[in-house]
Amino acid sequence: MDKCTTCNKEITGNCDWGQGRCPHSIPMFDIQSKDTSRGHFYVSLVKSVLRIGAGSAFILGHIDIGGFLLIIAEFLGILEELV
Repeated sequence: MDKCTTCNKEITGNCDWGQGRCPHSIPMFDIQSKDTSRGHFYVSLVKSVLRIGAGSAFILGHIDIGGFLLIIAEFLGILEELV
């Protein structure tokens, strides 16, 4: 078998060079798996609706309502991480 010129490990068929760096090295970022809980999904959905409402309020000139909706959306973002 051939050895990697970067890390000197054996190259196998499942080595992935797609990112342009040594596939045997430790990843620079730890990518989290997708959260599949229903609570997280529904809180995220409500948060998105509030943000759309805030944007609409800003467009219509209701700055106070838009700001209030954004603040509520941020609190839901905190709740979303806890669910």
